[in-house]
Amino acid sequence: MRRLRLPFVSDPEGQPVDGRMIIQTSTMGLQFARIESGRQVIDGRELEQGAGLWLLLLLKGEARFSADDLLVNVDNEMIVYGATRHDSRLEVSENNAILFVRIPAVALGGRLIAPTHYKAGAFSGESGVGRMLISMLRILADEIGDISPPDLSPVELALIEMLSSKLLGIAGKRSLGGAKGARAAHLHRIQQTLETLLWDPDLTIGKAADEVGVSPRYLQRLFAADGRSFSGYLKKRRLDRCHADLISPLHAQESISEVAFRWGFSSSAHFSRSFRDHFGASPREHRRSGLANQIKDEMEVNKLWGEYQESSKDRL
Repeated sequence: MRRLRLPFVSDPEGQPVDGRMIIQTSTMGLQFARIESGRQVIDGRELEQGAGLWLLLLLKGEARFSADDLLVNVDNEMIVYGATRHDSRLEVSENNAILFVRIPAVALGGRLIAPTHYKAGAFSGESGVGRMLISMLRILADEIGDISPPDLSPVELALIEMLSSKLLGIAGKRSLGGAKGARAAHLHRIQQTLETLLWDPDLTIGKAADEVGVSPRYLQRLFAADGRSFSGYLKKRRLDRCHADLISPLHAQESISEVAFRWGFSSSAHFSRSFRDHFGASPREHRRSGLANQIKDEMEVNKLWGEYQESSKDRL
C-alpha cells in the first residue's frame, strides 16, 4: 500500500491483513495494481500522492465505497473513480480482489474539463464506453505481471482516452451545455490528436489544423476560449512528458537530450531553460531527486515487509 500511496488502515476489527499484490507501472507513470486480500479498509487520504485520478474495479467479493455525500455498494459492473488527495473510504469483504489504477495528472494532459467534479464518483459499465473500459481492465487484471511496460503503452493510451471521454461527458451534463459544451468536446478531441503529434519538432498550428480538419484561426480561438494558446499548450505537454520520463526507471539509461528530442524539442539548451522556468529545477536535478525518492520508497517498502514477516513468525 505504501508503494501505491494508499492510506491503508487494516482489517475492520484491527487484525493484520494477509493478501497478495501485483503492481506494474507504465511508461507514462500509470500504476496498475491487482490486490487480493481478506477484509480490509482503506480510509482517509494520502497527501504524498501526486495530483491525478484513480479508478477501481471490483473483480471478486463485495465492497462499499463512500466519499463526501456519496455512498455506493460496489458491484463488478461499475467503475469507481476519484481525484487523488481527497478523503474517501473503501471497505472490502473476505476473499476479495480489486484492480486499482492511478493516473498521474501529467498523463491526462489537461484534457479533462472542470476537474473539481471528479473528486469521487461511479459510473456503470453495462453499455457504451463504460463497458469497453471494464472489459479492457478485466483482461489487464488477468494478465498483469506478464505484460512488459512497452506493451502497456497502447493500453494506457486507450484507458486515458476512454476515461477522459466518459468523465468529460459527466462534467458536461453537470456544468457545460449548448455551444460551450460543444466547443469543449471538440477541443478535447483535438487534444487527443495532438498527443500523437508531440514528437514532431516542426509541428505548427497550421500543420495541426490540417491534421484535425479545421482552420488555424478556428484552432487558435478554441484554445483562447479555454484560456490558453496553442503554442503554450504544446510546450506544456512536451515538458510534462519529459518530466515523467526523466524519473522513470524505464528511461534511466537515456540521456536527457534523448528524452527531450523524443518529445519534440530540437535544442537541448532551449529544453533545459524551458524545463527550469516551468518546474523550478533543472532536468538533471529533477532526474536525480526523482530516482532517489524511488529508491527511498523501495527501501521503506522492503523494511515494512521485513517487519511484517517477523511479526508473522511471532504469531505462529
